[in-house]
Amino acid sequence: MAADLPKSFEPVVALLRQTFAGSHGVAHAFWHQHLVERLSRHPLTPSNLRQACVLLSSYSRAESYVLDAKDLQDAWSRSLELYAATNQLLAWASELNLIDCTSRKT
Repeated sequence: MAADLPKSFEPVVALLRQTFAGSHGVAHAFWHQHLVERLSRHPLTPSNLRQACVLLSSYSRAESYVLDAKDLQDAWSRSLELYAATNQLLAWASELNLIDCTSRKT
C-alpha cells in the first residue's frame, strides 16, 4: 500500500499508523488479543458496531479505507470515522467487561 500512497495522503496515513501501531496504539488489543473479532461475535453487539468491526478487522483494511478516498479532505474524514469507530468499540468492549479501561500496568 505504501508504494501507491499519494504524497498528500502521507500525513493522514502516518497518523493512522501511529494511532494503531504506535507505543500506545490499539493494535495489541484489537488484533493480537482478537478484541475486534470477539466484539463482532458477541451477541449483544449492535449492528453499527459490527460494521465498525469489519472496517477495523485489520490495519491494512483500515488503511485501504482511507486510501480509497477521492481527495485529501475525504481521506481525513475517513480517518476521523475510523478514530470514532475505534473509540466506540473500546467503550463497548469496556461495557461488556472485555477490557478494563481504568487500570494501567506499569
